[in-house]
Amino acid sequence: MRYREINSLDDFSHDARVVVDFIGEQQYRRALEKIGNDLNSKGFVTTFDDALFALELDLLNLERLRVQCSGRFTTLPARCHAGVDFLLGLGQTISALSEKGKTILLGRIRNGLDQGFWPLRHELGVAANLSKRGWDILFHDFEEGGGFDFLVTKDGVSHEIEAKAISGFTGWPIKPNDLNKLLVEIKQHFEWSDTTKIPVIGATLSSSLLPDRTELQRLVSAFSTVARTKAGLVIPDAQVRFIGVVPDMTPPKLMLASYAHAQMRRTIVLVNPIRPKLILELDSRRPIQIGRKIIQTINEATRKQFSRLHPAVIWTHINFISAKDFLSLGAQRDGKASLLDSVGNETLNSEKRNHLSQLVFSGGSFLHKTDSVARSSHRSIVYNSPICRFGKSVIFEGGRTHPDHKAA
Repeated sequence: MRYREINSLDDFSHDARVVVDFIGEQQYRRALEKIGNDLNSKGFVTTFDDALFALELDLLNLERLRVQCSGRFTTLPARCHAGVDFLLGLGQTISALSEKGKTILLGRIRNGLDQGFWPLRHELGVAANLSKRGWDILFHDFEEGGGFDFLVTKDGVSHEIEAKAISGFTGWPIKPNDLNKLLVEIKQHFEWSDTTKIPVIGATLSSSLLPDRTELQRLVSAFSTVARTKAGLVIPDAQVRFIGVVPDMTPPKLMLASYAHAQMRRTIVLVNPIRPKLILELDSRRPIQIGRKIIQTINEATRKQFSRLHPAVIWTHINFISAKDFLSLGAQRDGKASLLDSVGNETLNSEKRNHLSQLVFSGGSFLHKTDSVARSSHRSIVYNSPICRFGKSVIFEGGRTHPDHKAA
């Protein structure tokens, strides 16, 4: 199949209708409304919630808009560009599949309604990208029920494509779900009586954040003690310090200020926006190991999912990070190889993986606008294999190649 190069509002209205009918209007709407209601019932929304549920909240807002306009869109909110892109891809894909493929896709969608759509969004985004480059797409995974995701063909040449999506929080010693559990305990047990000021507390963990309630409450008790005494405190597995206080502010201003602070300090900043308010800087002495996780993901896909009859490409998307943070993963510092350079070298320099022709990494969703079109986009970095046994047959031009390879 091939995707449309340009999409009109009528195209989007049609594709959104296809998706809703395919899933079931009531089931689709109830699942999205439940996500919004669950977030609202927490009493707070963290920056991690914003990232983890961004696509689903886009879909919720677009579905509400679809109902308001009786299914005929006359405008689209720019901030929902990821949701628009997903519905366009999904609507066109549904129409191109066999009945078997549709059954498998419907299972993936129902799973996504519970666990998140971001892996499926990446898969459809890869297919659309390849289509725009002139490749015909066969959905191998949907039609065959396993193996690689796509077989793409152009001018008699075929490649096998596997799309992988991993969380930007992968390899973190502090997990978003555990942070949410900590915020629940802060909301219930943190003590601070001055309503004119907000304490700023820092905590450095020895390792990971333990999700056990007793441990979390012990940590919150230490926050209260440090806020009251303005003196640091060392407890098992954590060092807590008093940073200062800031004037009281409204919850929206507090969330914006804490987000800016987190970006500046490049650390986790949690906020309890309701009284007793708290700003918490949280980090760990244990290093983030995202590189190792990416290598494991690529190696497993290389070993299990390709036929080895055609050159293979693995496209790994790193979710929940900004375009700037993604590009930093591929940037050299002080002449040293970047994280993605190291992953590319270790993965592509092995004779066991010489059926790989390229690796693609992407991250950082944003709206790309020109004078005539606007589409959801991302940053990407491509690596070429120096030892691919199929020669230099590549899909993506301009990839990085590292000739100093060693067989592994």
